[in-house]
Amino acid sequence: MKVSQKALLFISVLFLLTIFSPYSVPGSVVSAASDTPQDIIAGTIEALRDMDTSLDSSVFRRVLRRAQGVAIFPSVTEIALLGVGGMSGNGLVLRKDRDTGVWYGPAFLKISTLGVGARVGIQNLDLLLVINDSDGLGAFMKKTFKFGGTLAWTVGPIGRSVSVEIDSELTAPIYSYSIAKGLYFDAGSLEGSTIKDHSSANTAFWGEEISNKIILEERRVINTEVMKICNYIDNMGTD
Repeated sequence: MKVSQKALLFISVLFLLTIFSPYSVPGSVVSAASDTPQDIIAGTIEALRDMDTSLDSSVFRRVLRRAQGVAIFPSVTEIALLGVGGMSGNGLVLRKDRDTGVWYGPAFLKISTLGVGARVGIQNLDLLLVINDSDGLGAFMKKTFKFGGTLAWTVGPIGRSVSVEIDSELTAPIYSYSIAKGLYFDAGSLEGSTIKDHSSANTAFWGEEISNKIILEERRVINTEVMKICNYIDNMGTD
């Protein structure tokens, strides 16, 4: 029986929507994204250390130390089948006052993508977005925003190496770094990805309903585990 391209596309979309359910797929490559603040924070610390070791780049460390903010998504799941791909995960964002050295946050986030054109593959990846200026920070203070279209962020490709988008003066609004954990035949990009606030995690962590804007503008880092992330970034490449 001949199956039309539209039918294959429909099947692929259904498969992706099903596979991103936390209880749909057993195994170590595809796993449920950590959803509690404690799990996200613990995963962020581990992802940052793994990325620092794997990239082993003075440029990466320099960019991170000079950043106005950083968003980290540990264990993002990315899947593609029959030309349709998707990405989903949780993370957090922190802001640093460059004048005082004070860190603010964390505000918790969700990232998701669904698009066509990807090849077949499955992977888990750690994704880190370095925020270099007020325009980049402004996006993460919104309830939701999307890469691409009218939002012209300069975001490097997802891959194991330092983003090729980095310029000599480090002036791009956002740079991306990632480490893949699994099998994937085409690394894709952040184009079309949606990032939104993780309101339930924010409420659980801060004990009240609170926006990412207020968190990043007013709430200093006081949690000891989150402070480990900030201290690690501040001390990267200094020993």
